Amino acid sequence: MAGLSGCRRSRPDGLVWALGWLPDVEYGNLWVAMDKGYFRQEGVRMSYLPGGPNAPQPVVEVAAQQASIGDGELLPILDVVAQGNDFVVVAAQFPIMPTGLITLPKRPMLKPADLVGGRFLVQGPSERNELEATFRLNHLPMDYKLIPVGFSPEALLNGEGDAYFCYVTNQPTMLENMGLRQGKDFFVTKIYDLGYKVPSSLLFVDRTTLTTKRQQVVGFLKGMLRARADSLRDPAIAARLAVEKYGGDLGLDLHQQTTLNRLQMSLQVEPGATIPFWFQKQSIQTMYAAAAATGRTNLPPAERFIDLSLLEEAYRSLK
Repeated sequence: MAGLSGCRRSRPDGLVWALGWLPDVEYGNLWVAMDKGYFRQEGVRMSYLPGGPNAPQPVVEVAAQQASIGDGELLPILDVVAQGNDFVVVAAQFPIMPTGLITLPKRPMLKPADLVGGRFLVQGPSERNELEATFRLNHLPMDYKLIPVGFSPEALLNGEGDAYFCYVTNQPTMLENMGLRQGKDFFVTKIYDLGYKVPSSLLFVDRTTLTTKRQQVVGFLKGMLRARADSLRDPAIAARLAVEKYGGDLGLDLHQQTTLNRLQMSLQVEPGATIPFWFQKQSIQTMYAAAAATGRTNLPPAERFIDLSLLEEAYRSLK
């Protein structure tokens, strides 16, 4: 089969994607492209390594040459580049970061100034970094409180904080399923709309892969673009593949996965852009400003670290 569930060795004649998380519909474009043979039609032998809490991080897999493609967030990728790894970002699964804040009518946070003095319910270090950078990017006083919390927004409803860090494709739906109405009973504000315009789930390769397998990487991106067009027409296709095949042992719910896939489509094209998975120069500038805001120095030149020409070539060839 195309997907390798236990393999930890990259095949020299193909591409291996080390997933940053569990094989659910977040990777729906991969499932559709594999299932419909889009990669094969582009001459790419595609496989993957599932991620999750007990799996090695994609930056580790790619650095160890166990995988040729990985997905990850900006700051962890920059950290391993600073350690001497020559990684290149070729696209972003989500040019619009899927994280955001859920707030209630008694203390809505709809614009940057609303954040000051807030109590933020956060899950981990990535949310903490995003919040710190958002404050610094907006030149706000560093006046806020962080409160550790789990992955349910009920802590917000119980009054334990003023804002809950969420995935805009997930927890708001949980509240709607409880009978609450977005825009009336609660509000959702994307971190992107608060000034943290940093693409998420960056797709990266090492420079050797970029130079020796360029056309395969272009073919991979063509397959992803074709699969996204399918999901745009029918988000249930990828959801069904995630539930019944690629994430079949995860106990996924088809309705929830279909809803998630439908909602994440809008996060895959940045406002003002025409190419899915592509991000603009302004976002690159924000990426570097955000990294600097968290105290990171010795950043690689943008023209060396980011190469979207393969994605543009893939898009042009399809169009």
